[in-house]
Amino acid sequence: MAGQQKVAVIGAGTCGVSMLKTLSEDGFQVTCFERRKQVGGLWAYTDDPSMTTALPSTRALISKYTCGMTDYPMPEKYPSHLSSAQFQEYIESYARHFDLLKDVVFGASVTRAARNEDDTKWRLEMFVNGEPQSEEFDKVVFCHGYQTISKMPDYEGKELFEGQLMHAQQFRSTKGLEGKNVVVVGMSSTASDIINNLLPVASNVYMSHRRGGYVFPTWRKGVPGDLMVTWRRRQITAFIQRRLPSVYKWCTDKGLNFFMRSHWGRLDPEWRVLPAPSISLSLPGASNSLIPLLQEGKIASVHGIKRFTGPHSVELNDGTVLDDIAAVICATGYTANMSVAPFLERSRPANYDGPDLVRLWMNIFPPKYADSMALLCHSAYGKNNGFSFNDVQSMAISNIFRGVHPLPPLSSMNAAVDAHHEWLASRWSKEQLGFEPSAVKTWEFQAFLHDVAGTGMENLGWGWKGWKFFFRDPKMSWLMNNGVETAHAFRYFETGKRRTWEGARDAIIRANEAVKVFPVKEERRRLICRGGREGGTVEITVLFVEEKGDCMFNFVLCIADILITLTPIQLLKACKSQTTVYSEKKNVK
Repeated sequence: MAGQQKVAVIGAGTCGVSMLKTLSEDGFQVTCFERRKQVGGLWAYTDDPSMTTALPSTRALISKYTCGMTDYPMPEKYPSHLSSAQFQEYIESYARHFDLLKDVVFGASVTRAARNEDDTKWRLEMFVNGEPQSEEFDKVVFCHGYQTISKMPDYEGKELFEGQLMHAQQFRSTKGLEGKNVVVVGMSSTASDIINNLLPVASNVYMSHRRGGYVFPTWRKGVPGDLMVTWRRRQITAFIQRRLPSVYKWCTDKGLNFFMRSHWGRLDPEWRVLPAPSISLSLPGASNSLIPLLQEGKIASVHGIKRFTGPHSVELNDGTVLDDIAAVICATGYTANMSVAPFLERSRPANYDGPDLVRLWMNIFPPKYADSMALLCHSAYGKNNGFSFNDVQSMAISNIFRGVHPLPPLSSMNAAVDAHHEWLASRWSKEQLGFEPSAVKTWEFQAFLHDVAGTGMENLGWGWKGWKFFFRDPKMSWLMNNGVETAHAFRYFETGKRRTWEGARDAIIRANEAVKVFPVKEERRRLICRGGREGGTVEITVLFVEEKGDCMFNFVLCIADILITLTPIQLLKACKSQTTVYSEKKNVK
């Protein structure tokens, strides 16, 4: 097509494939560059330790009912919470369904984006299968993820340590850690994943952390936890956050402290899980296993690491010394790779001593180049969940690139950035340890993207549009406000700013019908695997969820070793019969 603008999308995870599809549908000539060999982002497992990847044992923290793209429902064949392989399979099927793979260049690592000599286009420098290349584009969208660069603590005396010192990004297996003592730093979802993998083989596992933190389960009284969040509840929360921030902070802190104790039971003060920093200042973790493991004494909670004192010894902040430590694995978080965008400006507000702050309008657009550059890797607290919000972001950016939604003057964008940085500085003064420089005002960020994307979600509000929709279609009004918070709602209303999906109504109804099986009965059974530790026995607690007679299970402790030693049929028989299973190496007896 004459005059068709070229757009580069960096990254082929869920965000990247959504962006590729939307921009292509809206008339752009799009090329997506992905450094892996398949789509899926971190859900596409890789042995490359320089890339962040979900482990084979990883399961999603949110259920399939609130996941998925706006116009491509999750297949019914999947369990409530998908494995990493199932997530990659879903993304791959999405890309194939919409014929996106032909526009993806795999094995392509973009190293730098800069303006060309006459400042008319973006010049991308990259390596494609190891060969240096460069190409120019009219517009660029970075979808390379938040979890790109590992945040590795710089411990005193680390040169003395002869064991393994690594970031969670490098962790792939427990090989070499059999019968060893291991310290896992952090109490995040990633830390939980690693601990679950270590337990069947390690002699002792220590969970080291400097402060407490809220830990959410993925299930609550037989219901996936994310099903308790509805569009209406989200809007009420956003209203309180915006208008009554102190009330919001007080209510959430008190409520979450009550929830932690009512759900998990007694929390030993020596674990230091509570008190936790306010959820308004620090993101919580999610795990079904961390608290039960502490309660059962299978892991030990210890203070943060102060320094290494010898080849295999670690001193903690409380003066305790741990000896005979074979490995320290730091699940200490990530940051986006901003070095690929050297044109980004940074600034520091007054009375602020934290890290330099990137100047991005709405945490997405460089003000000077807002009509041609977007970075979707700098908005902590921004999404309701990753999958369902991807298309909203894509539609919004396409509308700005196409001129469907006008940009404010440059001076207004810079003033907004200054105001946002002042807000970030106020957060830093309250919580420096867990300060997140990419944080957004959730209510502002989501409202902005919905407005620019033209999702029409204002038809579910309390204003005239909301009442009008209620009287016209009370069933859908009720389901979309109070039922499953599904992404299909974002394609339901006709606004003229983006494509609707004719299957949205039926998909919303089906999603709400599907969750009528909840709450479900939960029961815990125990499998015993011999051979997980040399000469020992490993007990694996399994949470079974009975759903319409089908056995759908979510493991409380990692059973990666069992899945290796047992075939799926043998495992299923053991689950149904509640028998004790013994396995030695790969020969099941």
